[in-house]
Parts: sequence; structure tokens; C-alpha cells
Amino acid sequence: MGIIKDEEQLRKLYEYPKGRAAIKVINELEQHSKEFLKLSPFIVISSIGADGIADASPRGDGKGFVKIKDNRTIIIPDRSGNNRLDTLQNIIANSTVGLLFFIPGINEVLRINGNGYIEDDIDLCSEFKIKNNVPKSCILINIKEIYMHCAKAIMRSSLWDPSSYLAAKDFPTISRILNDQINSNDDLKNHQQEEQKYREQIDNFG
Repeated sequence: MGIIKDEEQLRKLYEYPKGRAAIKVINELEQHSKEFLKLSPFIVISSIGADGIADASPRGDGKGFVKIKDNRTIIIPDRSGNNRLDTLQNIIANSTVGLLFFIPGINEVLRINGNGYIEDDIDLCSEFKIKNNVPKSCILINIKEIYMHCAKAIMRSSLWDPSSYLAAKDFPTISRILNDQINSNDDLKNHQQEEQKYREQIDNFG
């Protein structure tokens, strides 16, 4: 068929969803989605910039680091990073966001779609204080859709199967990758040195 340009063409390939898959979307947190948030230490947040380019950014912390404000609002602390501010700048330009929440060992994924905004209220940010470090801002998400994503993608990938894990020594260091990508001659550091640097930053600044 070639390039698919509309939904009619798409539905010639795929049936419409049936049963629970067709009706599982809800619009506010309930017992199970709240519990999932409390157990999740890792999320991916997608956003769209003023230039129309989409971005996906990982965020991780101790389990339950995303707090529940109310049944239609969650709060994500913005921890210290590389100061590119891709997600934050995108949210200012376009509030539409999508989030994937993961729990290690659990094959299902929680999906939340909504609108984000950035808040720098000191009292709010202080709720996420770690080791005397307070995030400069927080991302608040007004929830529009919530649903559980089935386990097939995680199962196919064997994401939580230790036997599928790659040894660090078999993968190039981030220094090597960046040097090759941007034609740089910065000093190369091994995985252990890089990991130690990251751990020191986490220990000192959260």
C-alpha cells in the first residue's frame, strides 16, 4: 500500500479495539493507578516543542517520587540535570504531555496523558527535598487520560530478565559515544569513573 496517510487506510490493516481495550481509559486516579505511582521509580515524559519536534525524557528517583496532589493532578520534581531544559521549555511552548510509568519487575506500564505546567513555589519544591537539595521547580500534570498498557511490549523485550542484560564492558562509555558523535577529543573515562561521578552528584545533590 505504501505510505499510510489517513485513518481509513490504517483501519484496513488493523481492526478496531474490542472489549476492555476499547473502554479502559479513565480520567482520574483511583486505587490501582495511585498504587502504581507509589511504587514507580522511573518515568518517561514526552513533550512537544514550539518547533513541533517531539521529545522524550527519562526521570528517575526513589519509588513514589511522583507525588499525588489530587485525583487529577500529579507533581514531578525537576532534579539537577544537564540544564538543556528540553522538557521544561517544551511545556512552556505546548502544555501537552504524555507519561509512561514503570515498576521494575512488573510487565504492565501505566500511561498518563494530560497538560503540564511549571511551578517554582518554594513550599511546593521543598516537599521534594533530598539531602538539603531542593529542586528549582516542579512539573504539575493535569490529567486527561489514564490507562494501563498491556504487558506484551515488556515481555517481548525481556526488559526485566537479568539473563538478557548486557555487561557494561561490552558497551562503549558515554564519553566514547559523545566523542565519536560530535568529533571531540575530550579525555575518555571508563564506565566505573563515570558511574562514580554520577553517584557523587546524586549523593551530594539528590
